[in-house]
Amino acid sequence: MRSKSGQSRVTQLDGLRGIAALVVVACHVMSTLPGIGNAVNGDRAAELTAAESWAVFSPLHVLWNGTPAVHVFFVLSGFVLVLPFTRPGAAKSWAQYYAKRFFRLYLPAWASLAVAVALILMIPRTASPLQSPWADMYVIDPSVGQVLKDGLLMLSASTINTPLWSLKWEVAFSLLLPAYVFLALRWRRLWHVKIGAALLLSVVGGVQDVDWLTYLPIFAIGAVLGAERERISALTRSWPRFVWFFVAAAGLFLANAEWISREQPVPGVEAVVTVGALLIVLLFVSCGSAKKLGDTAVAQWLGRVSFSLYLVHLPIILAGVTLLRSVSLPLALAVSVAASFGIAELFFRYVEQPAHRLSTAAGRAVARRTRRDAPADTPHIPAARNIQATPPVREMADATSGYR
Repeated sequence: MRSKSGQSRVTQLDGLRGIAALVVVACHVMSTLPGIGNAVNGDRAAELTAAESWAVFSPLHVLWNGTPAVHVFFVLSGFVLVLPFTRPGAAKSWAQYYAKRFFRLYLPAWASLAVAVALILMIPRTASPLQSPWADMYVIDPSVGQVLKDGLLMLSASTINTPLWSLKWEVAFSLLLPAYVFLALRWRRLWHVKIGAALLLSVVGGVQDVDWLTYLPIFAIGAVLGAERERISALTRSWPRFVWFFVAAAGLFLANAEWISREQPVPGVEAVVTVGALLIVLLFVSCGSAKKLGDTAVAQWLGRVSFSLYLVHLPIILAGVTLLRSVSLPLALAVSVAASFGIAELFFRYVEQPAHRLSTAAGRAVARRTRRDAPADTPHIPAARNIQATPPVREMADATSGYR
């Protein structure tokens, strides 16, 4: 697609991000249902109706499986944040980058935390047999300490607004971005080895139950994909349509690997999910049909508000269910989802967009001060060498979601 300036952008990745955000919303809606919520909460032997069994233990689960959606978000973050540094002549102050990143991530997260606390104070969450045990886990009376801890975005999130758990890894990745840029732009011919090594590290993290080793390598996969997108595009340009069909099928199957049977998934299965997420992102980067899907008006709108939707949807769903479940749980969920979309649009306009503007202003202020105070000593990101010029890609707010 073309922007008004005539420059190309990989807009289909915005659409993919929006679709993944929609899947996360569906995940939390389905998990609130008593039968399905039992299975999601760990009881895979729970009695389910035929329809519920199909929803949970068939390929249909990929339509509301939050785990691969989060992995897609992480791959996209790595892909998008590395892109500006792969263009010839790219050089930015790290201080400017960190200033911008802080406002883009923290201000919307803090605002969403305030929304969640306000909803809990107005509509206190309570356990009920009318909802699932999964939903009961989110009953909480928030304390000041919990709110302050959650606001750091560096520790495990409480159940006030649980999706903030994934921002812990977004913040860690953002802080470590110089290392990711270095690894993505060095040893270029070994790009496939780097992706394989990242997957291996993720396996080790999953088997050993080490979260940072499970999740941080996923960003590295995205970073390598972003740095090598021209090489990968050249390799896949001549692939016939049936090959992309198998890539799509494999991606969706592997992304749903933890739910292919009633048996508990094997340790390290999240690395298999990551492979599925990698194939899905590759599909939207290189396959024409997937690009068209990502560029549809609905996907683009979802992508535009996806970070806001991610941040506010779960507290709204839980409040709506608490308020209306005694009337009808399906009605409560329908009203909550509609409210989530509407509030996400408002949140985007009045919180996320101003945060973006403040981020840009902060970056410019830091750049001016850096040039004035220490022009000779400012650390810069090395420009990528021997890389063909590529179209700029709009930096995407990292819309990630929790599934815990």
